[in-house]
Amino acid sequence: MGAVDDLIAASKSWADADTVILDFKQLHTTWPDTTVSFAAALDYLRTHRSLKFVPDHLHSNQSKTWLHAPRSISALSKDEHPTNIVWRYDSEHDAQLLADAFMKSLTDLVICEAGVIDTLNWCIYEVLDNVFQHSHADRGFVMMQVHTGNRTCVLGVTDTGRGIHRAMVEAAQGSSVDPARVRTADSAIAHALEQGVTSKGKNNQGNGLHGLRRAVAINGGQLSVRSGRGSWRYQDATITTAVDLSRPLLDANSCHSTTVDWRLKCANAVSINEALGRPEASSAILETIATADDYYRLDASELEALVGSRQHGSEVRTRIRNYVAAGASQIVLDLRGIPLVSSSFADEVMGKLALEMGELQFRRTIFVEGASPVNRGLIERAIELRLLSGA
Repeated sequence: MGAVDDLIAASKSWADADTVILDFKQLHTTWPDTTVSFAAALDYLRTHRSLKFVPDHLHSNQSKTWLHAPRSISALSKDEHPTNIVWRYDSEHDAQLLADAFMKSLTDLVICEAGVIDTLNWCIYEVLDNVFQHSHADRGFVMMQVHTGNRTCVLGVTDTGRGIHRAMVEAAQGSSVDPARVRTADSAIAHALEQGVTSKGKNNQGNGLHGLRRAVAINGGQLSVRSGRGSWRYQDATITTAVDLSRPLLDANSCHSTTVDWRLKCANAVSINEALGRPEASSAILETIATADDYYRLDASELEALVGSRQHGSEVRTRIRNYVAAGASQIVLDLRGIPLVSSSFADEVMGKLALEMGELQFRRTIFVEGASPVNRGLIERAIELRLLSGA
């Protein structure tokens, strides 16, 4: 986060400037926490100081993140994954669309153990929504990375609002904030992470950050919160806090900014219901494909654009594995009206699923409906060859 502090500190001397050249020669990071914080600071300086920024020596990976010009959810194409990009959101509706896009992307890109995707979906929306509920900022910024090698999901969310400390100090009468617990920026963050604590009135439950903290702990992941001059971090079951009184702020009165950064281990099961202390419920990721007959269906309209590609086949297979991990006992692939399934797709989805699950369990779980005789033959041949190869 040193690059963000350097940017804010340097901006104090730009009183007469209208255009600033940003030299990225020494900065190569694309981790979500630094990237979204840098993007948010640039946006604030553009909006409140009317500054124009010209990037120089921008690393190719940084350019792909759009940190110098964050995208809006309306720019996301149907077949595009929203990962490794800084997104700007301006409303609760934008926040919901982004949460849905992130959940779908994770479902397609990495095999997750039970509860990981539902937990991500709940946590991301709660943190995104905090921007509008608590920070008094009119927009937020978010970035997600999925590391398929070590099966880890990393997210960073930031705003240019008043910050947790000021929000707690200015808490509405009747809120659950204990004034004695918010005397410093780091203690205010720690208090905000406790169950039932909110700077809002009785209409808010205060479970957002607490639910995230509990979910990360159950999962064995990491969580860090930086707001104003305070910071709080959970890693390896250890909590550390700090206050840095020399940290520069965009505006000492109104813009302390808050960044929440966390990572979930997709290989470790987690239950958001357990994190929140409530009874287990059905998985949210299964609701969109559930039928009235207690099985789950992938429609032809969803599969038609994917059946010609091994790469898309890998994503469909990963998605099916995640549906099974979420509790789907029977999944139907509807191939009605699809003229031809490529052999590579048939192998990547059906062949590899049969090998990974074992043929008996595969036959009990995965079903094909509406396939032409040619497509059914291609699928059965792919399963046969994959099982014979054993790899």
